[in-house]
Amino acid sequence: MAKRIIDLAEVHQIREQLVEKATAHQKKIKEVFDKKAKRNDLQVGDLVLTWDAFKEKKGNQGKFDAIWTGPFIISQIQGNNAFILKSMGGEPVFDGPVNGRFLKNYVI
Repeated sequence: MAKRIIDLAEVHQIREQLVEKATAHQKKIKEVFDKKAKRNDLQVGDLVLTWDAFKEKKGNQGKFDAIWTGPFIISQIQGNNAFILKSMGGEPVFDGPVNGRFLKNYVI
């Protein structure tokens, strides 16, 4: 009976060590991901380019064709990472919001 109690205590200690190692590993992976992750700091009034999804498919663009269209102005932010765009003239461009993954800052 005493041996079983000792074994249970050892198993508990091993489990605690593994949990600590797992949390340390998760923290390290998160730090690496956060370094490489693209931060999206788009605000209302920023100039952006949109990804042309039609040209994304192989063979739909030439070697020097532009796959980004624009520039457009962000007129509204809707929810998390969704943006309403308008043209440089002020009229709406798309029917609905555009996902932030398909936008990048336009640098003059």
